[in-house]
Amino acid sequence: MTEQLSRGGATGIPAAVLALLGGLFHLVGVAGGAVLLAGDGNLAHALLTFLLHLIVAGTLITGGVGLLLAKSFGRAFTITGAILALLLYLAVLVLGAFGIYFLGLADGTIPVGYTAVLCLPAATTLVLASLPATARWVTGGWS
Repeated sequence: MTEQLSRGGATGIPAAVLALLGGLFHLVGVAGGAVLLAGDGNLAHALLTFLLHLIVAGTLITGGVGLLLAKSFGRAFTITGAILALLLYLAVLVLGAFGIYFLGLADGTIPVGYTAVLCLPAATTLVLASLPATARWVTGGWS
């Protein structure tokens, strides 16, 4: 007897849900960046906050929708969005250690624990989207 491989819905769908939730989280960051842009603070930091959140949110939401539709672009966007999110969180920690604060951080209080917690769903999204079962999901789809 031959063992039939799973179509990957058990990894593709959770990856899509996590990507969509991550995208929604970063949309809140987009709104925060817009508020910073309207304020009297540092324009460069406000613009950086707005644009980085917008890029990550757009990539994750596009990827999540694409994965739900079982499209290969969805997997690629989800993987890219998760990597971008992880790089963004790493940049917050590294630059914050050198006294450079952005993404709404205004002083020396780098939320290390908070940033580490943010890495968990992003890393989980990356792992799930990268699995071979998710690749089978985007080729096999819902059928």
